[in-house]
Amino acid sequence: MERNLNLFYLIFLTILKLNLFAQVSKVEVNSTIYGDFELQRNGKPYYIKGAGAKDHFNLLSKSGANSIRLWSTNNQHLLDSAHQYGFTVTLGLYVRPERSGMDYNDEYAVKGQIEQLKKEVLKYKDHPALLIWGIGNEVDLKYSNFKVWETIEAIANFIKKIDQNHPTMTVIAGIDPSKIYLIKKYCPSIDILGINVYGSIEGAGTNIRKFNWDKPYIVTEWGVNGPFEAKKTAWKAKIEPPNGLKAEQRLRRYKQLIEKDSERCLGSYCFLWGQKQESTATWHGMFLRDGRPTEAVDVMQYCWTGKWPNTRAPSIKNISLENVNWRKDHVLASNSQVSLKIQYLRNNNKEIISEFKLFPESYSNQIGGDFQASPEAMAFEVIRKEKDELIFITPKRRGAYRIFAFVKNEMGQSSVANIPFFVD
Repeated sequence: MERNLNLFYLIFLTILKLNLFAQVSKVEVNSTIYGDFELQRNGKPYYIKGAGAKDHFNLLSKSGANSIRLWSTNNQHLLDSAHQYGFTVTLGLYVRPERSGMDYNDEYAVKGQIEQLKKEVLKYKDHPALLIWGIGNEVDLKYSNFKVWETIEAIANFIKKIDQNHPTMTVIAGIDPSKIYLIKKYCPSIDILGINVYGSIEGAGTNIRKFNWDKPYIVTEWGVNGPFEAKKTAWKAKIEPPNGLKAEQRLRRYKQLIEKDSERCLGSYCFLWGQKQESTATWHGMFLRDGRPTEAVDVMQYCWTGKWPNTRAPSIKNISLENVNWRKDHVLASNSQVSLKIQYLRNNNKEIISEFKLFPESYSNQIGGDFQASPEAMAFEVIRKEKDELIFITPKRRGAYRIFAFVKNEMGQSSVANIPFFVD
């Protein structure tokens, strides 16, 4: 009996897998009657409302998204999960950047990488969730060997020969005339330019045209200004704006910059529908480390659907330490009593819960989304805690620290702000 059940289960899984891969979508870049670029999926216009996401798919679907971006092919279950939620996928083919130690003068290493990625293309080209191939991500970041573009072209050209159903794209860090020139010269098989733009999104549409990119583009990463663009304190700690201000920035950039370029832009993937350590644990993530959503999620629902969620997160607009706001340096005496204050919008919440955490400052030289370790929270002495104020004792030991304030509603929807300070 058990043997028959196992056999039935294997047959069921095989049928399910065959059914999944039987519905290959035809995706094309076409021009409208007005001469604008348009992405079409199975003959219908398809504007990307996407996120860089590996989880929280249920909330992503409820928020109005239709696509996710993955940076590599090492998690097939994410492709399958995306398909189950009705999402398409821009699937990354991981081309090793020079900064990781890859030598593009080493013909054996180059050929080996290309052959391996060809196998990945053959493996996933008929997956029904596949929308676009993303060949390489920020291989141009801190690079000096332009031969990497020959690798990008070799993979794109291979895709053109064996997969006529999905366009090719390569993704660069920011927008630069020299990079666009090299891609146009060495990568004719690339259909779409992917741009990861944070502060530089402000001039992206103009620069795409100014630097003579004559094909469409997708904003493959965007959000708030990154840590690499932030003002620093005297002790080199990066200053992060409160979540409420970052949410306003996200909303403006989507509505006024991304959506308005209907001529060239095929859509976008916001960064990051999840959480990661990048200078801080809260800089880019639209969720907190424990999985709670922030007001950035609310903003994206409004961007994608035109409607705010019924229940919205509170939103911290300002934070100050000893009555000096977050934009300034904060140098404090050790083992002294100080006051941290926050100002926030309640939105439609009756009850607000506040939390405060202290961390040692995190310094990292990693770039381009490379892994950064997260520091652990420290114990510290609290004198008094209110919903909008914390009186606490600074650490005894000299050094750099960062104090975080969190507010949340009864549903767990949250907002966060922090201030770096130095104990002298």
